[in-house]
Amino acid sequence: MKPAVLIVDDDPSIVRMLEMGLAEDYEIVPVFEPAQTLSVFSETAIDLVISDIKMPGLSGFDVLRAVKAANPLVEVILLTGELPDRSQPAVDALQSGAHDYLMKPVSIRRLKAAIHQALSRQQQQLEDKRKFQELIRQANTDFLTGLSNRHHFQKQVQLEFERSYRYERSLSCLLLDIDDFKKVNDEFGHCAGDQVLQRLGQLLGKYLRSSDLKCRFGGEEFVIILPEGNAEVASTVAEKMRRFIAKEAFEFADPPLHVTASIGMATSERRNFSSAEELIRAADLAMLQAKRSGRNCVRAHYPGMRAGLQDLPIMALRR
Repeated sequence: MKPAVLIVDDDPSIVRMLEMGLAEDYEIVPVFEPAQTLSVFSETAIDLVISDIKMPGLSGFDVLRAVKAANPLVEVILLTGELPDRSQPAVDALQSGAHDYLMKPVSIRRLKAAIHQALSRQQQQLEDKRKFQELIRQANTDFLTGLSNRHHFQKQVQLEFERSYRYERSLSCLLLDIDDFKKVNDEFGHCAGDQVLQRLGQLLGKYLRSSDLKCRFGGEEFVIILPEGNAEVASTVAEKMRRFIAKEAFEFADPPLHVTASIGMATSERRNFSSAEELIRAADLAMLQAKRSGRNCVRAHYPGMRAGLQDLPIMALRR
């Protein structure tokens, strides 16, 4: 697909001349009315903009600022037919973010060279941005499950809790622990255990909302935060996840292995918890209760469990 080039000039003859010279290599989008530039740009996928500087109603600098505000990666080449005071117009154009500044009548060969250079720069910026985003993703992601890692989760859950606390909206936490996971590692090896963890990460990603926070909390434990989720919603989600996990068959064993999970849940509403950490501790206590109730079940936090939450570190509540 050819790169799309938007040409803006109030002189139709200039636009047509540039279109004829560039049409073989680029998809040209001509604009003769400068005031229409922004609407055309917002409605069309544009890779590069060529604009005259001096136009009625909207100058080339106005076009440049608007384009860069909408998408900083789109390059802009400015053209002018006026004799410059040698350097100042070019300096102004480049300082404002233009890729290049060319005098009319512009050589098509010179313009093509500027476009090629601008698009090459754009591709490099896109690649740099992609690599940077990938580094961020890797830093925030658990390598085995593809879910959020604990460090990233701690920052996100604080934001969600503060939001729910400020606006008095429900926020639920599910803490899920795979039952007898040590036996899987001991009997089938750690690679088999990794398969179980990976599959569970996939299930959480598949069946939960994109807005839900999903984190591998440590070892075989996972924590899920449900924004806007009240106790009824949390109970439904927890039971659904418990059933999905129990149905999964792992073919590394003969017959296929099935695992189960114990799930604890707690809901923050009407400011009954003072912090995200306290909410997670409550879900952790409920999960421990699920373990003591025979595993493969869901248990909810109840007010009487709150005693001692401030004094117990989260890891102390686990088996």
